Amino acid sequence: MNLIALVALGLVAPPLQPIKMADLPRAPVKDVAAVEVSDYVFGGYTGEFPSPPHADLNPRRAIVVVWKDRPQRLVFWHEASYCPFFELQPSGVGACYQFFEGNDGWAELFNDFGRKERNSFVDVIESGPGRVWIRWTYFGVNQKDGDAAYRGTEDFWTFPSGLVLRRQTFKTLKPGDHRGYAREPIEIIALSPVGKRWTDVLRSNDANAAERHALAALDPFSPNRYDVFWKPVEGKLLESERRRAGAPWKAIDDAKGVALVLPMTDGSPFCVFGDASGFRHDVTRIKDHSYPDTGGQDWGSMSWDHWPVGWLNSQGHVLDAESLKKYPNHFSPVGMDFFALSNEATEAGVYYSLCGVGGTTGEDLEAIRKLARAWLELPAESVGNPNHVSRLELAP
Repeated sequence: MNLIALVALGLVAPPLQPIKMADLPRAPVKDVAAVEVSDYVFGGYTGEFPSPPHADLNPRRAIVVVWKDRPQRLVFWHEASYCPFFELQPSGVGACYQFFEGNDGWAELFNDFGRKERNSFVDVIESGPGRVWIRWTYFGVNQKDGDAAYRGTEDFWTFPSGLVLRRQTFKTLKPGDHRGYAREPIEIIALSPVGKRWTDVLRSNDANAAERHALAALDPFSPNRYDVFWKPVEGKLLESERRRAGAPWKAIDDAKGVALVLPMTDGSPFCVFGDASGFRHDVTRIKDHSYPDTGGQDWGSMSWDHWPVGWLNSQGHVLDAESLKKYPNHFSPVGMDFFALSNEATEAGVYYSLCGVGGTTGEDLEAIRKLARAWLELPAESVGNPNHVSRLELAP
């Protein structure tokens, strides 16, 4: 069935008419809407976009989800392999939850091949009002030759409340081959505009202004909370002194649900998942990347600049003083994996998470905890049902 027939049957939204970013504030938005823009650029990047290494066709193309009364946007940008991120106002910082990353990093998206339209593309199924439904399809590809290992399919239902329900699945293209599977569906990634570092985009600790609040992890079903703080090292571009506080990490990792929060200057992007949404706590390992005893990468405040602007065919280029002047950069305080599951068992799963942006106070963090519990305590048939999730609200 062709696109015209699908539109006529009401199964997909009619194609969007691209506009310029300068016209975005005037776009008609009743409550929430998807808008296509032809000239999107993240974080103040002003360089060229030759292809390669940048995305083919129009690297500036983006589908931007905008709310009538909320400052954040949800952006699917071609240059960023359409991997969606929240863009917060007024600073323009971002927060992303990544994708199904291939085993051992053999298949990825943050490379030349992963930025091509044939390997990563989005379809707007519902453009609003009432809700936006976007389906993102991608192929995990090898950075050397573009060989595809698996196909990921992710649905994002975005509601007037500011909440986003995410559904993740993947299918291998290499049955029985370890490289053809993926067991890391979520990584919390912060995005810094050109010239900004983690010290500029994370909020200062209320109790110690010299520290930045890098992570809050909350158990929705108990008072347990775990926090990570980074303190800048004078004269160093990326290094930090690390400190953690609150409940033991194991109490968070063993909980039947978790809310992972990134405390940024303009808000607190969060991601919630748990047993009820397909992330069983007995096989889901949550990893604090500041402390390797949690299974993390020991990255701390390490930052990279190969994404969201793909300036070279790399999956791991560390920020330096010169690239800081030209490119946005990113860092990752926390992630998770299913390494306790077999490849085949992970492929068979359907995984839901709930995302949004909270406020900037301790009370706002508790509101996220309350929302997380309300969602994870829905009846089993409702946790992944957009019609039911749309009724939830993040309390002010």
